[in-house]
Amino acid sequence: MPNLNKSLLLIGASRGLGLALAKEYLERGWRVVATARGAKRTALHELAEAPGGRLEVEIVDINDPDQVAALGARLGSRRFDMLFVNAGVKNDDRETIADVSTDEFVRVMVTNALSPMRVVEALEDVVLPTGAITVMSSGQGSVANNQNGNY
Repeated sequence: MPNLNKSLLLIGASRGLGLALAKEYLERGWRVVATARGAKRTALHELAEAPGGRLEVEIVDINDPDQVAALGARLGSRRFDMLFVNAGVKNDDRETIADVSTDEFVRVMVTNALSPMRVVEALEDVVLPTGAITVMSSGQGSVANNQNGNY
């Protein structure tokens, strides 16, 4: 049974898991504000054009604290049942740790670890007291994926 009274702020939804999450919550009847990193048109924008009008697209790069603060200001006094931070990046799967440059390592760590926590800190006030804050890591952070000790 759809719940038309629930609302989600989904950070990182232009493709992959984030886009799938946006679709799933919309199918469940939630109102969704979902973000993309840049102004380039994505599948998220196409989803927002579908009938129903329950999806809004915002632009934010989570590695830019000013953009995160600006998103918070644009949201104003709006409150959400859930803040779901999904944004993340990864390096090339073929690279070993010896291949990864320090700059690339820092980029991945800032985007996947530091910036999500900054987003939570900056946007926690938009979550209802009865709501939830969720952060999802990429497979690179998964202990379960490291079954042979070399992933």
